[in-house]
Amino acid sequence: MKNLFTFKGRANRAKYIWYPFLAIIPWLTLGCIQYLTNNSNNILTNILVVLAYLPSIPINICILVQRLHDIDRPGTHYWLCLIPIYNIYMVFLLLFKKGTDGPNQYGEDPLGIKEIA
Repeated sequence: MKNLFTFKGRANRAKYIWYPFLAIIPWLTLGCIQYLTNNSNNILTNILVVLAYLPSIPINICILVQRLHDIDRPGTHYWLCLIPIYNIYMVFLLLFKKGTDGPNQYGEDPLGIKEIA
């Protein structure tokens, strides 16, 4: 849970996949309750669903930047995810490319693997 709201450090593939998923559980829960109770036209429940989603936005952005750091790319490459077609390449890169072994310029290896000299 540490480094959840910071751009510093590195995030391995598991953290990149699971932390954003866990961050949207409150939103998914409220959305399911809203759907099952047929309250989709109620403005109060719509506001609650949106408010439940808002905390996941900075968490997702921070984890994405930390994942970029893990593959030794600057956090400014986050903006490349907004380019159509290239964003698909970025998603596959972030999901499947192994992070840099050992420490890099952004911090220690999140898996704790020391570089062999």
